[in-house]
Amino acid sequence: MSNSRKLINFGKYFLISLLLLLGLNLVAHANNPEVIIQPEWTANLQASTQLITTGEHLFVIENPKYSEEPRDYSATLFAINTASGKVQWQQKLPPYQTLGSRQLILENGTIYASHDNGVVGFEPETGSPKISFKYVEDMGGGIRDRLMGIHQGIAVYGDSIPIDENFSSSAGYQTKVLAIDKDKIIWSYQLPKTNGLIGIQAIKPEVQNGILLLPSFHDTTAGRIEQFTVMDVASGKVLWTWEAPQNPNGLWSANVFGDTIYTSVFGHTKTQPSGRIRAIDLKTGKEKWSYVITGKVKAANEREILIWEPTRNSSGNFVVLDKETGRFLRRFTVTREYDREPTNLTWADGRVYIEDMEIKNVTLGFYGSADNNSWISAFDDKTGKLVWRTPTLMNSHIYYPPIVNRASDKSEKKHLIFASNFLRKEGSSKVQSFIIP
Repeated sequence: MSNSRKLINFGKYFLISLLLLLGLNLVAHANNPEVIIQPEWTANLQASTQLITTGEHLFVIENPKYSEEPRDYSATLFAINTASGKVQWQQKLPPYQTLGSRQLILENGTIYASHDNGVVGFEPETGSPKISFKYVEDMGGGIRDRLMGIHQGIAVYGDSIPIDENFSSSAGYQTKVLAIDKDKIIWSYQLPKTNGLIGIQAIKPEVQNGILLLPSFHDTTAGRIEQFTVMDVASGKVLWTWEAPQNPNGLWSANVFGDTIYTSVFGHTKTQPSGRIRAIDLKTGKEKWSYVITGKVKAANEREILIWEPTRNSSGNFVVLDKETGRFLRRFTVTREYDREPTNLTWADGRVYIEDMEIKNVTLGFYGSADNNSWISAFDDKTGKLVWRTPTLMNSHIYYPPIVNRASDKSEKKHLIFASNFLRKEGSSKVQSFIIP
């Protein structure tokens, strides 16, 4: 009897000790800024567009392979199971005859990929061809493949055509926007100003909630004019327009989140840089609120927006504002190796995921070269503290924002998935998935 009691007591003490050790390990793991998590799976693919997921499937366009004869920039669309990393299906895409940027869009149960002469759509589960759109006008010497978005079976794209017959860019361009379905033109619209192209710096056209944001610019004798044309995709009706000279208070960035466009204007006072964020209703063009800050809106969630605020004294300040009122909520600083603007950033579940890069062994030459080691860091969005990061990827670049994904509604695990592109011959590009601690 006494032996049984001793055995029971030993078991109790053992379990208590084990729980204490596990608790200490979790505390150490949560507070260790050098926690490096390893990938759950890796796929050797070089992504040429931003990754898109349905939850169960991840879609990747393999970077085009160039061949001398015939001139063919071919590519393949892969569907990868997000839980296992295994390729579920793949489809070869129509080739490019001119090197350009493909678009990958998931809309209303179809995954679309663009090419020189149109758009092809596939069934996400099986990869079966589902629909195709053909661009209806021959571009000639213009700038090709300006797919802006797809909404309820309507594809919107734009062509910028040189004005003179010799296709000389010195004379400027005339820009035309068309909306098509698989059979016909729904509507077309020509920008009233010439000498311009679609897009303002890094601000690209976008279709959101059935509305097209069309940024463009044109040059005048007084200087460059930047403008927004906002249109209803279904009807082609112009909802509102905005234009302003680039200087002295030029448009620095513009991002659409939900039903709001957030514009950032950057200027100079006599003593220092100045700026302002404006929240504008995408459908009406009316200003909701504005906030004085030199920065760019980088992300939004249901209640807040995240602004990157460049400073000289730190590697990155972030300001969080109330999404509806513009009220200041908090500010936090993150510490990175690469202290320039974070171009690829994802904000989810109290974490900010930012690409980081260490540049070593810089050599000077006609182009210059260096060893670039890249990774993704996860920061707490209240304190800016580094929570964990991914392993270093030697001589790779991260060109697209990472994805936070749950493989299915029943799964409790979330994954961080991103692509890294290797620029040298002796390595390989990767798409990797990490289980978020």
